[in-house]
Amino acid sequence: MTDEYHVPVLGRQAVEILVTDPNGVYVDCTVGGGGHSRLIVKRLSSRGRLIGVDRDPDAIAHARQALPSSVQLFSIPFSQIALKLRDSVGHGAAGILFDLGVSSFQLDQPQRGFSHRFSGPLDLRMDPTQGETAAEFIARAEPRELTRTIRDHGEDPQAVRIAKAITRERERTPIVTTDQLARVVSNAVPATRVKSLARVFQALRMQVNRELEELAAGLDGAWSLLSPSGRLVLISYHSLEDRIVKDFMKAKAHPEVDPRLPIPPKVNPSGRLLLRKPLIPEDSEIRQNPRSRSAKLRAIEKIA
Repeated sequence: MTDEYHVPVLGRQAVEILVTDPNGVYVDCTVGGGGHSRLIVKRLSSRGRLIGVDRDPDAIAHARQALPSSVQLFSIPFSQIALKLRDSVGHGAAGILFDLGVSSFQLDQPQRGFSHRFSGPLDLRMDPTQGETAAEFIARAEPRELTRTIRDHGEDPQAVRIAKAITRERERTPIVTTDQLARVVSNAVPATRVKSLARVFQALRMQVNRELEELAAGLDGAWSLLSPSGRLVLISYHSLEDRIVKDFMKAKAHPEVDPRLPIPPKVNPSGRLLLRKPLIPEDSEIRQNPRSRSAKLRAIEKIA
């Protein structure tokens, strides 16, 4: 495996905000090929510690080769972060990082089925040992559920037409490969085929991996692991993720009280936003790494 497994998006900016105590414990919740993790390790003293997490067993296998042996690695989903890392974090993490989305290495592996650009099994699972594949979801989902998935997770305005085309095709033959699905979508919406293909594959990936639910649970778990003054840094790539992150941080920094209460209690914030608006990549980074184009970085510090 090569270091091209994952090019760290907004790497310098993310690590500068994240690492405030070189002796602290840090968690990279999307360790991938170790791009951000290597930058974090460089800023730590001999007393500092890094914990790497990834749902994808292949990513963990690569990280074992790419990172120092002192880095603890866990192959778990976001929803298990609080449960599985409590003992390892100890008194609290000084910083926790999430770099959401799919790595270039995952996209470029045809057998994983993440991209419509390659012919392969229609899988799309982050952990290929857990849960149903995208092909299995397509085979059993009602037309209404297919439409809702493509509309809500893919944000495609032609979700109804695409779902109907998928339903008709699966009645003729099972849709089990990426090129089968790509052909159905392209024929259903030829005018928007390029955008719709990306949206449909995103929608199916988010559905089979329960990505939004996992993200919400992971944010709660990460917050519980942070020590006072600990920092949470997140990089998202589309509006669905970013909305969850933005709302989570807003609720911590500016908690709302039910105005219908006769005597509203005073609620103190538990977090402090570190950025007025999200950081985005510079043009030079986008030229070097087109995947970074839609990235947004948000950060918050936990208040004692």
